[in-house]
Amino acid sequence: MAKAGAEMNLEEEPSSGSKAGKILLFAAPVLFAVVLVGVLLTLMNPTVRNSVLETANKVPVVGSMLPKPTYTPEQQAQKQEEKQAASAEATINQLKTQLNQKNTELKTAQQAQVDTQTKAEDLQKQIDDMKAKQEATTATEKPEGPSTQVKQLAQTYGSMSASKAAPILETLTDEEIAMILGAMNTEQRSAVMQKMTADKAAKVSIMLKSAASPEALEVAANKARSAADRAATPAQTTTSTTGSLNQDQLSQTFSSMDASSASALLIQMAKTNQAKVITILKSVDDATRSNILSQMANTDSETAASLANRLIGS
Repeated sequence: MAKAGAEMNLEEEPSSGSKAGKILLFAAPVLFAVVLVGVLLTLMNPTVRNSVLETANKVPVVGSMLPKPTYTPEQQAQKQEEKQAASAEATINQLKTQLNQKNTELKTAQQAQVDTQTKAEDLQKQIDDMKAKQEATTATEKPEGPSTQVKQLAQTYGSMSASKAAPILETLTDEEIAMILGAMNTEQRSAVMQKMTADKAAKVSIMLKSAASPEALEVAANKARSAADRAATPAQTTTSTTGSLNQDQLSQTFSSMDASSASALLIQMAKTNQAKVITILKSVDDATRSNILSQMANTDSETAASLANRLIGS
C-alpha cells in the first residue's frame, strides 16, 4: 500500500510541475517584452516614447502593464490643440455634408419651380391662343342685318317710286332715314336720295358712312324717335280699337280693295283715329301696304308721313 501511495504522489507531482512550467513558459516572454519595452522607453526620446506608449496602451494585455505617457505642459497644450483641430475638422466635414445635402435639395426645388413655371407658361399660351382664335372668329363673323321690321319698312318704301318715297322719308328724323335707307339695296337707296334735298341727303350719307352696323343705325333711330316724341305736341287721345273684325279679316278686306279706294278710306279714318289705321296697315302684306301708302302720298302726303312715323315708332 505504501508503494501504491508513493506511485500516486509521483504521478501528481509531474502534473503540477507541468502546469507551472506552462505558465512560466507563457509569462516569461511577456515579462521579458515588458522589461525590454521599459528599458527601451527609458532610452528613447520623450516624444517617441510617448508615441510608443500610446500605441502599446491600446494592446489589451500589454497595455495594462505599461505606464501611461507623460507630457509636458507644452505637449499637453499641443495635444489639446490637435484634438480641437480634429474636432473642428470633423464638424466642418459634417457641415459640408449637410451643405451638400441642402444644395441638392435646393437644386431639386429650383428644378421643380422651373417645371411648374414652364407648365404655367404653356397653359397661358394655350389660353392666349384660344382667345386669339375666338377674337378672330368673332371678327370674321358676318354682322346681323337689320331687324325684320326695318326690312319690311325698307321694302315698303323701296317698292314706291322715289319721288313719292323721298318726301315721306324727309318727315322722319335723320337717324330714321339712315336706318331705312341702310336696309335698301344700292339702286333703291340711290334713287330715293336723288329726290331728297341736298342738305338732308348729305346728313344721311354721313350717318350711313359712320354707322358701325345696321344695329347701331336702329339704336340711334329709336333714340331719335323717342326724343322727337317727347318734344312734339301730344297727339290727340285715341279710343280703343276693339272691333268685331280680327287681324286676318282686316287683312283680307283691305287686300282685296284697290289701293286708291283703300287709301281714301284710311285717310278719312286717320282724321279721327290713327290707331285704327295703324292696325289696318300692320295687318296687310308689304306690297299692299306699299301701294296704299303710295296712293296716300299722292292724295295727302302729310297724313301719309304721320302714319309712316307711327309705323316706325310702334
